[in-house]
Amino acid sequence: MPLVILMRHGQADNNVNRILVGRHVESHLTEFGKNQVLDTAKYLKEISIDKVLVSPVVRTVETAEIVCEYLGMSYQIDERLYEIELGKLVGMNYEEIILKYGNLFLQFYTENDAALIHYGVESFASIKHRIKNILDEITDKYTDKNVLMISHLDPIKAAISTLLDLKPESLYKWHIRNASLTILKNDEKVYTLAGVNVMGMSRYLDE
Repeated sequence: MPLVILMRHGQADNNVNRILVGRHVESHLTEFGKNQVLDTAKYLKEISIDKVLVSPVVRTVETAEIVCEYLGMSYQIDERLYEIELGKLVGMNYEEIILKYGNLFLQFYTENDAALIHYGVESFASIKHRIKNILDEITDKYTDKNVLMISHLDPIKAAISTLLDLKPESLYKWHIRNASLTILKNDEKVYTLAGVNVMGMSRYLDE
């Protein structure tokens, strides 16, 4: 059965500083993040990757460059893998947002399109729609191919949410580690979840 592998970008400056940067503010990989990516790339080398699709954001592109150099292949930008649009929340610290507005992050996963519209935040339902679109396309165009997609926390959660009926509280608590792999099996155009937060064993102890 072919695989669809979603990889989150490596640790970036905004992750260290706990700042929301969204799509358009540049935040580069840290040296630690680059090492995370290279470590994960070693696991990807164990199988044949036929296609690499990447979010246009700087931190995902930098991740793709490391992975693809190691694998000896190229990548293709796909805007459906974009980071969530964060509107007025860009530049704010996580803790600052919770103190000022309450837990908007939990509210986000309720999929209520109107809940965060005042702040210009893309709805989780919208993210699920674009991720489902790309997954459906892969089942049609790359039926027998292993596809790697390099993206962000919430698009990866959206992929998981299309397969599992998770409550907002569960989605909120489920953290996707930097440079980890979420693995879906494509079994005759039906996806099953095969792995979440797949990464080197030492990282489970250290991070």
